[in-house]
Amino acid sequence: MAPKNAQDATEGWQEVPRDPEPSDLGYEMDDWEVIRARKNDRGHLMFLPEQEDMLREEAFIVADACSVCDVIDRI
Repeated sequence: MAPKNAQDATEGWQEVPRDPEPSDLGYEMDDWEVIRARKNDRGHLMFLPEQEDMLREEAFIVADACSVCDVIDRI
């Protein structure tokens, strides 16, 4: 159910744990394969879902390598 007004939304955020689990935010974990590619001295990463049916639904990501970081390294 969506909040009725800004005050309800604020109170809702105050109830969320400080370090919530991804599932608490509505995310589901999936396994993705990372493919590294290099062209003209620029590195790119392609993220492909391991489930073939997701790939058929155009579920993939291409990003510059410098735009991606491992969040474990940031803790």
